[in-house]
Amino acid sequence: MDRHVARRLAGASTVGVLLLALAAPASAHVFVSDGATVTGGGFGTEFALMVPHGCAGAATTAIEVQIPAGVTSVKPELMPGWQIDITSTTPPAPSIAPGASFTDEQMDAMTAPIVTSIKWSGGNLPDTEYAKFWIRAVFPETPGAVAFPTIQSCGDTQVAWIEIPTAGQGPESLQNPAPTVIVVAPAASPAA
Repeated sequence: MDRHVARRLAGASTVGVLLLALAAPASAHVFVSDGATVTGGGFGTEFALMVPHGCAGAATTAIEVQIPAGVTSVKPELMPGWQIDITSTTPPAPSIAPGASFTDEQMDAMTAPIVTSIKWSGGNLPDTEYAKFWIRAVFPETPGAVAFPTIQSCGDTQVAWIEIPTAGQGPESLQNPAPTVIVVAPAASPAA
């Protein structure tokens, strides 16, 4: 084989391998699927954490997601064969003006525990399969990106999907980006 042809083939092969290596991190991570954009406020929005693979071929055995401040009324969906552990804190006592009145639902919302993390464990999601872990929550009305740092466990191995882009940085440049939801402001109600 001609020396020049061999060099070109070797160069093309190297470029192909580099392109595959660069493409893999962008598509191979835990991410928000089916509704990565939500409207802030309201009565709650469902979104799913998509787990498309295991850890280096090993089955996923646990998913733990951190719930960011401002995301409230959080409820995870039960996954058959998985156990759910919810960590929460007690909210500060609400400051209520004298004479103010609230419905039972409003009082429950103001005094409900604040969920800080959800962990699904005890299941077995093979590397060759995928699953969606659903969460229902109320998002703040302020528009912007809301990250949900997530730890994926595969037996004794863990992958931390916790990187959050800095201003001007795209998530595709991160090795282990946190699943992210984009919050849009609620539609303005028409004037009376």
